[in-house]
Amino acid sequence: MPNTVSHRENQTRPTLRLRDNVPNERKELRISDPSGLENELMAPLPHTKPATGVTMDEYRASFKVDRQEASRKLRELKAENRLDEVEVQWFIIMWNSVDMMRTDGWSEDEIESALERYYVGPQYYLTPNNIACPRMIERYGAYWGLNARGIYYRHRYSQGWVTAGHDLWLPSFDGIDWNGPGESSRRSRAKAFLKRILNNELNESSDKHEYNTIKLKRDPVSCLLAGEPKFIKRIPDATFGLATFKPKDYQNPLAEWNLDHDRLEALLLHRHCGLISDPRWGDADLAFPFAVYEAKGWSGDAREARRQGCSAGAVYLDMLDHLARQPRKSGNRKRAYQPAGGRSNNQVFVFTSLGAHWHILVGYKRPRLEREYAGHEGFSESVYIFQRIWSGRVVTLRKAWELLSLVDQIHLWGVTDFRNSIINRLNDWHEFGRRCYANDVDFMFRNVGADRFTRDGKEYRGIPEACLQLADWAKHLSEEARGKLRERVISYFHQACPRDLPDLTDNWPAAIACLLDDCGPVGNPGYPIQCKEEMAAHYREVHGEDDDVIADLERLWDEPKEIDNDNNPVQVRKRERLESGEPDSCAKRYKGSTPIDVGNKQVAELIDLTKDS
Repeated sequence: MPNTVSHRENQTRPTLRLRDNVPNERKELRISDPSGLENELMAPLPHTKPATGVTMDEYRASFKVDRQEASRKLRELKAENRLDEVEVQWFIIMWNSVDMMRTDGWSEDEIESALERYYVGPQYYLTPNNIACPRMIERYGAYWGLNARGIYYRHRYSQGWVTAGHDLWLPSFDGIDWNGPGESSRRSRAKAFLKRILNNELNESSDKHEYNTIKLKRDPVSCLLAGEPKFIKRIPDATFGLATFKPKDYQNPLAEWNLDHDRLEALLLHRHCGLISDPRWGDADLAFPFAVYEAKGWSGDAREARRQGCSAGAVYLDMLDHLARQPRKSGNRKRAYQPAGGRSNNQVFVFTSLGAHWHILVGYKRPRLEREYAGHEGFSESVYIFQRIWSGRVVTLRKAWELLSLVDQIHLWGVTDFRNSIINRLNDWHEFGRRCYANDVDFMFRNVGADRFTRDGKEYRGIPEACLQLADWAKHLSEEARGKLRERVISYFHQACPRDLPDLTDNWPAAIACLLDDCGPVGNPGYPIQCKEEMAAHYREVHGEDDDVIADLERLWDEPKEIDNDNNPVQVRKRERLESGEPDSCAKRYKGSTPIDVGNKQVAELIDLTKDS
C-alpha cells in the first residue's frame, strides 16, 4: 500500500503570533451607576468643581446665568449652520414618581416596570466634582448625600460587588416547591397576607423602635459632607433584632446569659467599653438588629422608603462592626477583628413597600475603595453596599408566597446563625467588661480604701468620681438622661465590688494602666492592660504612637517600678519633636498600676451598701 498522509495532517495548523508595539485597548471609562452589573472603572474627574459654601438660591441664580450664556452660544452656532460641532456627551433621564391613583388601564407589568425605574433613583453616584443643575440636585441631592455618607444602592445583585472577606447569606427558592405538601401552611398564610396587603392594612401593626446616630450635614449644592456632627433619632416602621433577658425570663429555654439585659447595659455604660447593643442609645431591650422595614402608602415615595431603610441599616451595620472587632477602648475604629468568625453574618436586610410593591435588599459594610474616592474630602471612610435581591407586586397568591418564603428564611437565619454569631462575639466583650469594672474596684480599694461610714442610718463607701464616667456616646444625651445612666453605673459598680474583689491580683485585672490622653489623667483608674501585645496594640491604635516609642515601652514592660515621667519614652519623643520643630502633641502620662498614687485628690460619690445585691 502506498504511503498516504491523513487528511488531518494536511490541515493547516494555526499559529499564534504576537504583534510588536500594539497598544492595549482601554476599557471605556464610565461613571458608576446603581443599575450596573459589573465593577465600573473610576470616571475621570472634570476640571470644574461644584460650588461650595453657597446656598441653593445663590447657586440657582449663578446656574441661570451660565445657562443663558450657553443658549446664546447655541443660537450663534445655529445661525452660522455649525450645530454639527456640538457634541452631546451624555444625558440623564429623570423618571417621575408613579401616581398609583392614576394607573387605571395600566397592566400590572407596566405598573411594576414604572415603579422599578423610579426606585433606582439617580443614574450615577456622587463624585467629588459633581456638577448638576439645580433641578437634579433638588430631586437627587438626598440620595447623593447618602453616597457621601457611604450608602450605595445597587438595583441588581452581583457577587462581584461583595469584596473578599465578606460572606453574605442570601435566602433563595432553591429546593422549595410551591405545590409541595410542605408548603400548604405557607400558602394559607400567603392567602391571608395577600388579603391584608390588598386592603392596605399591613402598615398598622408595625413594631416601631427608635435608633440614634451622629451624622454630618451635607452641603446643599455639592452634596458632600460638611458642617458639624448632629445627633439624630429616627423611628423605622419595624425593626427586627434579638431579644434580651432578665432574671424572670430564665425559665425560658431560649434565654441566653450573653444576651442578659443588665450585662449588655453594663458594657454599654462603662467608659472603656461603650458597646452599643440597642440602636436606641441608653437602652438594652432590642439587641443587634438584623432587618428593618419601611412602608409607604400610595401617597408616599418608594425611593424615600429605601433611603430611610438603608440609613437605618447603615447604623445597624456599624453596631455589628463594632461588636465583631476585638474588645478595646470605645471609639477606636482601627481595632482588629476577632479571630473567630471574622465578619461572617455582618449583614442586614432592608424591606420596603409602596402599597403592594415590595423590595428586599441585603447590605454589608466595608472600607471605601479608591474607585469610590477614598480619601477625598467630604466622603466617609466606610461604605455600606445595599443590593436588591427580590422585588415584586404582591397582587397574586404566588407573589405573596414568594415574599413570605423569603421573609421566613431571613427570620430563621436571624434567630439561628446570626444569633449564634452574636452570642459568640459577646464572650470576649463580657470578659473585657468585667476587667474594666474590676480595674475600677481595684483602684478604689487602693486609693480610697475600704473604710465605710454611716449617714442617716445607712452605710456608705466612697467611690472616685472617675469610676462613674460614662462612655463617649452619652455626651450627646441630655443632662437628665446622663444622670439616670450614672445611677445605673453606680449599681453595676456596686455589683462588681463583691464579685471581683476576691479575684484581684497584681496581674488581674491589669498589669499596668494606661493614663495617656483620655485614658487618664493621674488619679484616674486608667485603662487596664494585661500583656505586652495588648499594650502595643493599644498605644498604636488608640494613641497613635509610632513603632520606636512602642519598642521603648516594650523594653520597659518587665520593670516593676513606676515609669519615671521624665524618662518616659513618650515624653522623650515629645521633647525630640519640639527640638526638631515638629508640632507638639497632647500632654501624655504613662505609669504602672501597682504603685499607689500619693497626693491625688479624690472626688467621692456615695454608694448605699444596704441595698440588695
